[in-house]
Amino acid sequence: MNIRKLTCNKAYKHLVIASSAVMVTLTMTSTASANIGGYVTDGSNHGVTDGSGDCVTASLGSKVSGCGELSIAAPIKADPVPVAVVPPKPVYVAPPKPKPVYVPPPKPIVKVLRLNEAGGSNFAFDSDKLSDKARGELTSFAQTVKSSNVTPNNVTVVGHTDSIGAKTYNQKLSERRANSVANFLAAQGIDRGVMKVSGQGEMNPVASNKTKSGRAENRRVDISVSGQRKVTIRR
Repeated sequence: MNIRKLTCNKAYKHLVIASSAVMVTLTMTSTASANIGGYVTDGSNHGVTDGSGDCVTASLGSKVSGCGELSIAAPIKADPVPVAVVPPKPVYVAPPKPKPVYVPPPKPIVKVLRLNEAGGSNFAFDSDKLSDKARGELTSFAQTVKSSNVTPNNVTVVGHTDSIGAKTYNQKLSERRANSVANFLAAQGIDRGVMKVSGQGEMNPVASNKTKSGRAENRRVDISVSGQRKVTIRR
């Protein structure tokens, strides 16, 4: 009886050990992982072997003896995606503006003519009618102004007399003679609109009225023409 009991106990003991082995196997199997076409590994990335010592593989894999620690395949490097390089847009730089060239205005040109009786009669006695000599001098003067390419912008015509006679009469006579000269110059092409015509009578003598020659110089008409010379600028 005792021998049977020991045998049963021994058999029971072996059964317990076998059960433990099954549990260990199940525990090991439960922590294993598998990849298609690769080996089954445990939690430490070691290959799991079967009872024959061969590595356990997943589907489409192959068994290898002594698999040991499995190497991890290197990741597949994808080809770099080409990045289109957009060239920068050209920056427009405006050229510097040319500096204006300063052109000084031309100096005014002044032409003066003095008609007096020192060299001959310019008016008939006690009259504002021009003599032939005076007409000739005024015609030549107008042609000189026009041929010099000057645009008159200021023309003054001032009449004068000597001191013989009443001041009031002499003042009016000087004004009539100045207007006669201005009208003649206008007929020769000088702009009448820029003329300033006046008379000063006996108030502004240039010589002594006590002598005949001095009085002849004082009986006069002074003409002054000023203007700018026309200049053509080629660019």
